[in-house]
Amino acid sequence: MSAADDRSASGIVLCNDQLRVHVLPDEGARIASFFDTQTNLELLLQPSKPYRWPASLGLWDRFENSACAGIDECLPSIAASGPETPGGPVPDHGDFWRLNWTVIARSGNASVSLQATGYSRPLLFEKHLHLHTSALEIHYRIRNLHDDPIPFLYGLHPLFAIDPGDRIVLPPEVSALLVGYSRLGRLGPPRTLIQWPNHEGVASAPDLSRTQNVAASTADMLFTDRLSSGWCGLYRARIGQGIALRFDTAKLPYLGLWLCYGGWPDDETLPRQYAVAFEPTVAPWGMLSTACENHQAPVLAAHDSFNFSVALERIGALPMTYDEFEARCYEGYPFSHL
Repeated sequence: MSAADDRSASGIVLCNDQLRVHVLPDEGARIASFFDTQTNLELLLQPSKPYRWPASLGLWDRFENSACAGIDECLPSIAASGPETPGGPVPDHGDFWRLNWTVIARSGNASVSLQATGYSRPLLFEKHLHLHTSALEIHYRIRNLHDDPIPFLYGLHPLFAIDPGDRIVLPPEVSALLVGYSRLGRLGPPRTLIQWPNHEGVASAPDLSRTQNVAASTADMLFTDRLSSGWCGLYRARIGQGIALRFDTAKLPYLGLWLCYGGWPDDETLPRQYAVAFEPTVAPWGMLSTACENHQAPVLAAHDSFNFSVALERIGALPMTYDEFEARCYEGYPFSHL
């Protein structure tokens, strides 16, 4: 057993007869595994390298030095934000992925609640995980502990395992996306508007909704415009199943889309990442400083709270066609109440 496997064994497991979820409180409360026990399929990206535990990382270390796997939280910025940022700089991917979180409640194999306090900003971040038959609900609360208002960005950061030819499903209202980042500028500079899913300027991959091979060596961060439909999905073509991510657009009105087919990180000594991430977010920006400059960063009033929820839903206990999966993604999700 490797050191990483041994440490994972000390985490918290939520499980039922269909799903097993593994949470690591001392690794930023990272959701390390979302496992379908009926098909023995892991839906989240797993670490491809040995990594240092967050407690041993410096407070300003880059995210690429972490596990780079599973589901992390990005708060109060997604990308590193410099000293010009209102309130001061923010580290890469924010504070919370590298902190030890405190377990504040546990209910058998069905739910767990955790919290941590940030260090670049006085923000208390709580999350409450509830495992249902075929879905994991996560209810969040961000609280401002300070006497002054605090601008912030939040983005969920779930890295999903993929195979070549899998399908990305977005709501029909999405016909174009903004470029946040594109390796070697293949989709254009930041803020370029591209068509979805078929973009004429990408001869090597004209259908952006189909995942590529790791040898493509591409990495792109894209953002939707403000959404009215809070869902997206990943269809695993090889097995005829998939996962839908659902979120409340009243609180998370934008979706970031990370398509990484072997094009990140820039450090050539590190393994190439091969994953797709759906990142519901409060604003279509990666850096808190630029979101503030463009008046799109939410501001949390003194001692106020910001509450929101997301759900990861496993779709397809038996193999289904892409059309069947897409139809299931359209269905609404009845979030339970805390």
